Amino acid sequence: MNMLPGPAQAAAIGLSIAFPLLLLCYAHIPATGGSGRRFRLGCISIVVLYAVACIALPGQRQFDDVLGGLLLLGTAMMFCYILFSLLAWGFTLTLLTALVQAKHPLTLEQWAEAYMQGGDLGTFTHNRLKLLVGTGMVITAGGRLAPTATGVAVAHLAKLIRLSTGLG
Repeated sequence: MNMLPGPAQAAAIGLSIAFPLLLLCYAHIPATGGSGRRFRLGCISIVVLYAVACIALPGQRQFDDVLGGLLLLGTAMMFCYILFSLLAWGFTLTLLTALVQAKHPLTLEQWAEAYMQGGDLGTFTHNRLKLLVGTGMVITAGGRLAPTATGVAVAHLAKLIRLSTGLG
């Protein structure tokens, strides 16, 4: 029994590894548009490259090899979409970033105002606050909120990744 991937699956594995790098490259091209368009363009590019690889690779194509490669590519796209959407549209990380940028503890109302850039946020999405406190990224003390060392590190990492991918 041969456990090695076929040619199409090997191409899909290589393209899956290259997919985040392609997104990074597209991030530095202003003509690619917004985040959603950039991600769709990356997905289409990877699928087209996979089709070209299936045609150009020497040897006979087997249906299960090509189908397995498509499934590998689909998995890579879903995984990258989760990470990409957290970075591009991550509400929770944006809340954390607003708290870190304040550089001092804030009340819940001040945090909402910092997040909304001066606007009022009625309910302030209580479940997101519980998530940040529950993960240990934010602590509450004396009615005020402050980021923990972990929270500051995550916010800085998110900012670095957003800047490197052209999202922030």
